[in-house]
Amino acid sequence: MLAASRSAVRPFAASRRCCVAPVAKFSLHTLTQDFAKSQLKKDLPKVIVGDSVKVGLAVQEGNGKTRTQTLDGVIIAAHGADSSKTITFRRVFQGIGVELIMPVHSPAVQQIEFVRRGRVRRAKLFYLRQRIGKSARLKEVVGVRPEDVAAPKQ
Repeated sequence: MLAASRSAVRPFAASRRCCVAPVAKFSLHTLTQDFAKSQLKKDLPKVIVGDSVKVGLAVQEGNGKTRTQTLDGVIIAAHGADSSKTITFRRVFQGIGVELIMPVHSPAVQQIEFVRRGRVRRAKLFYLRQRIGKSARLKEVVGVRPEDVAAPKQ
């Protein structure tokens, strides 16, 4: 009895396999990629690990106003690509090292301004956490101008 019911199911399953399903022009993956690409900022400079930068962050004040706070520091790490790209930004504030992991294309990041390029031989500069004073500084790469790194004109 059980074998008879299985054979009754098989022709239906075989006929299902030979049917051709309509193919959609756009998949959900390509739609999300296109949307993410449209949200990317176009006016960012080409900064890499070791660069000293000024980052303008949008800060919400208590009375509903928004202002831009400028932070000076060094990029010590970079992760991801496209819309998920983040940078780890380190600055020393009142003698204490502060690190911020910022999504580059976030609306909170208003601007990134290149200051100078540091000479580095690593992809991650986490060793700067143990350094203080002059030993925490990176030597400057001579010949890199802010105009060379600046964002493309629109």
